[in-house]
Order: sequence, then C-alpha cells, then structure tokens
Amino acid sequence: MTWAAVSSLYGRILEARSRRYAIGRARSYRLPAPVVSVGNITMGGTGKTPFVEFLARRLRFEGHRPAILSRGYGRRGSEVVVVSDRSGPLVSPDVGGDEPVELASRLPGVVIVVAPRRVVAAKAAGGLGADLFLLDDGYQHLEVRRDLDLLLLEARDPFGRGDFPPFGRLREPLSALARADAVVFTRVAPGLPTREAVAEVSRRNASAPIFTARIRPQGLWDEAGSALGASALADRRFVAVCGVANPESFTAALADLDLAAEETIVFGDHHRYRPRDLARIYSAAETTGSAWLLTTEKDAVKLRGRIPLPLATVRLGVEVLEEEFFPFVLERLKRKD
Repeated sequence: MTWAAVSSLYGRILEARSRRYAIGRARSYRLPAPVVSVGNITMGGTGKTPFVEFLARRLRFEGHRPAILSRGYGRRGSEVVVVSDRSGPLVSPDVGGDEPVELASRLPGVVIVVAPRRVVAAKAAGGLGADLFLLDDGYQHLEVRRDLDLLLLEARDPFGRGDFPPFGRLREPLSALARADAVVFTRVAPGLPTREAVAEVSRRNASAPIFTARIRPQGLWDEAGSALGASALADRRFVAVCGVANPESFTAALADLDLAAEETIVFGDHHRYRPRDLARIYSAAETTGSAWLLTTEKDAVKLRGRIPLPLATVRLGVEVLEEEFFPFVLERLKRKD
C-alpha cells in the first residue's frame, strides 16, 4: 500500500470516528461544570499552550475557578497526576508532562490535572474546587462534551499543507472544521490569514465565528521568574535551544526581540533531554564563547539546573484582536441545562 493510500485510509477512519460520537454510537460524557476545549487539527505550531494560559487568566479574572485538564504528552506513566493544586508545580516534567508543568509554573491559583482520559482528570480537579474545565489539546478528545470548542489554526499554514504525514501536518481531515464552535487564526501577520483560508473555513463551517490572535514575545525571564530586559542579552553571547513543534516561531521570537544566538540547537517536540544532549549544548556554549542559555518556557522546565549556565526564557503572550471574543466565550459558558 502506498503512502497516499495509507493517508487516505487514515482520514476515512478519523471521519468515521467523529461520526460515531456525533450520532451517539460512541459514548461521550457531560462534565459537572462548563467545558472549554482548545485544540488544533495540525501537528503543533498554533500556540495552543500560551492560548490556554491566556484563557485561564481571563476566566479567573471573571471569577471562575478553572482547571486545566491535559493528557500530559511525553510524560512517563499513565496514572492520574495532580500537577498543581493551585500552589505551583508539584511534580517534574517526566511525571506531569512538560507543558502542564510549564503552565503550573505560570498559573498559581489554577488547578492542573493530567490523565489519559479527561473524564477521570475532571473528577480529581472537581475535588479541588474547580468550577470550569479547560481541555488542553482537546479537539480530538471527543469523549467529553464541551460547551465551547475552540479550534486554533496557525495563519501561515492553517491546514497543514492539506494532507497527513508524511506529506503534510494534518491530525484530522479538513471536514473536522465543521465541529468547531469558533475558529481562531493565530500568529496573524500582514496578509495572513489569506482570504482563501478564511473562505475555506467559512465554506466548511458557516456558523462558527472567526477570530484572529497575535502571539508575541513579552520579553525574557530568568530562572527565578524575574523579568529581564531584552537588552540584558543584547551584548552577550548566548546559545539558543528549543524542542517545539514549530522551531521557526522560536527563532522569529528572538528576531522580534532583536536577539541573535551564536548557535541555535533544535530538538524534536517534547524532547526529553538526556546527558548527551546537555553535553552538546554546553559544548556549543564553550565553542562559541557563550555565557548564557536561552530557551522556551516549555524547555526551561526540563533544562533548569542541569547546565552550569544562567538560563533565560522567552515568554509569549496572546492578544485576540476582536473585542467580541470574550463576550462570546462567556455567553457560551452560560449553561442552559
């Protein structure tokens, strides 16, 4: 069987799975509090983690007690783990997953629980006082019914080249656009998203409002969580390291801050740093005369304290450009049942 045939078969299987949930042949569960799902249909790069953080902060401001429910991709084990009970990270990235631990370090006051099934995670989070659930990377997790399904599309390549791996980056066929309650194009820029991309979303889901969001670097932070001016590294040599799905977004963030690394080392998404990786990074610093290590927040939770260099992280912030976005979100969270 050719790769093209495998890709086509995979797409049909995913469509059939979605239909089974839609018509009630596969069981889905209603959680005891409103549910917002944030996800994508491509493999990484949409800014999902900073967007979940953005939502959690605003929902807390509105008086909610949100809990983030995640699978904890890349962690060891499959048990239910409370990553934060509102007091910050309680476990390591190996136990809780890099993104949940990153969120826990940024969101004191927010419960974060990881489990293979969000239904099970919700039970633990509810016991810690949560009154609203945020499904991190929840678009494909159809076992949980949601009050609001937010689909993030990266403006530069919203449809993952329109194909499944190895030809593209799709996780689901484009027919999955029809499930979204709202679509958010992220990383918008002049000319992006294109009119064609917006028209394609509207053609496949005429009822979903379309929003746009910028994801920009807010600056640099040190290991203690204190802000550093970007100028702190402007005249210093540093090595940049990332293990994310879209490394171009990391290098673009450095450019936005007018920073240039002596060397940039790229690993795969959710990379688990081993001694040989740490040795490679330190060797690059020695070779280039670099005195600092600059990385993403997702990687920082796995690198902190493991390399004898001061560590700085690039912090990303989200700005939704349409003021109608949060009134829309809050209205959808008013349950009618």
